[in-house]
Amino acid sequence: MSRNKYPEETENLILEVSLKLFLEKGYDHTTIQDIINNLGGLTKGAVYHHFSSKEEILQAVTDRMFKDNSLSKKWEKTKKAENLSGSEKLVTMLTQAIEDPQEQQFRTLGINLQNTPHMLCDLLVRSVSEIAPKTFQPVIEEGVADGSIKTNHPKELAQLIAFLANIWINPIVFKMSDEELKGKFELIAELTKPLGIDISDVYDALEAMNRSVNK
Repeated sequence: MSRNKYPEETENLILEVSLKLFLEKGYDHTTIQDIINNLGGLTKGAVYHHFSSKEEILQAVTDRMFKDNSLSKKWEKTKKAENLSGSEKLVTMLTQAIEDPQEQQFRTLGINLQNTPHMLCDLLVRSVSEIAPKTFQPVIEEGVADGSIKTNHPKELAQLIAFLANIWINPIVFKMSDEELKGKFELIAELTKPLGIDISDVYDALEAMNRSVNK
C-alpha cells in the first residue's frame, strides 16, 4: 500500500491500528515496528512524519478516545442532582469514574504509567490543579454547607481525594494484588468516614477494575 495522499487519513490509519494493537497486546508490549507491520505498506518514515514516539501515538489515541468525554457529562449531572447531599454526590462521582466505559477502555490499553513519565506527570498535575478544584471541591463545599461533610479544608481534601483516586489507588500506576488494594481502600475509608464520606459502596467496583487491569 502506498502512502495515503491525505495526511489526515494516514494519521487516522496509524491511530486505528495502534489502538487495535494496544488493546490486543497491551501498550507496553506493542512496538513501533508492530504498528508499522500492520499499516499495509506504510513506511517507518510515514509514521515518524506524524508522531515522534510511541508515547506520542498513545497520547493521540487517548485524546481521540476522550474527545466526547462521557464522564464529565455524568459528573455535571450528578453535581446538579437535588436529591443528593454533597457527600453522596462525591461518592457517586467516584463510582462513576471507575465504571465509565471510556475510562475502562483506557485502562484496557495495558498501560503502566510508571513507564510513561510524561503522561504520569500530566495525570498528577491535572489531579491537583484541574480535577480537584473543578470537580471535587465544589461538591465538598456543598457537603460542608449541608452538613454531610465535616472539614475546614475543602480545597486540600479535594486535592487529596483526586491524588489518591488517580495515583495511589490507580492500578495503571501501581500494580496491586486484591489484598494490597483492600489494604489501601480500608485506610482511605478510615480517613474519610469521620469526615462524613462513606466510600464502602465503592469497593466492589474498584476491585472489579483492579482485576480487569491485572487479568
